[in-house]
Amino acid sequence: MKLTTLRVCSLAVALSAGMVGALNPAAQAQSNKATLVQPPRSVIQKLRDFLGLNPPVAVGGSRSSGDLRVCLLSPWPGQPVGVTTPVLLAEGPLNELRLEQGDQVLWQQRASSTQAIEGAVAWPIRPLKPGEVITLKVRPRGAPGGDFASYTLRAADAATLQANQRQLDALGNDPKAWNILIENTAPQQLPQIAGLLSSPQAPAPLRKAPHCTMR
Repeated sequence: MKLTTLRVCSLAVALSAGMVGALNPAAQAQSNKATLVQPPRSVIQKLRDFLGLNPPVAVGGSRSSGDLRVCLLSPWPGQPVGVTTPVLLAEGPLNELRLEQGDQVLWQQRASSTQAIEGAVAWPIRPLKPGEVITLKVRPRGAPGGDFASYTLRAADAATLQANQRQLDALGNDPKAWNILIENTAPQQLPQIAGLLSSPQAPAPLRKAPHCTMR
């Protein structure tokens, strides 16, 4: 079932280019500031009921990694990536993020010895193509070099990406519009909700609402 685009009269139609695509740091900060309003409990609970518990992924590599695990919040694991420039967000401090395709490293960011990578990271490369597959590797704080948790990011098909973009154009970054969308969502629409939450314009509290089970 496809979601019908919400029409919110008070919603501005025009969106800045940086809000739809990969945000630069200044635009990201401005967007985050505008979307820190906490959603109602009913919205948070519905997201948790829909998405369920997010099992952590063990860090592979040397034995020294021990019981280190990673919980990815965006893009949501196990679902097609529903936008072309998804936010990268894992729970807890990180040592490294890396995007790979085949044997090629497309991008990587490493923390310093004193400053970990924390919080959302704007999509750092060109937009995803329909059906494209990229591997996201996440190395948490405390893991030695070369030890990562790996996630396969598979972009949705062209029709889904276009439908999601139309929905995003209607939503903007208005938290109230997002809350209405989620409150009127049926369980079978989970893939679209999961995809929309990885958008740069999704309210940050919604992206962090689902559970991470770090046991």
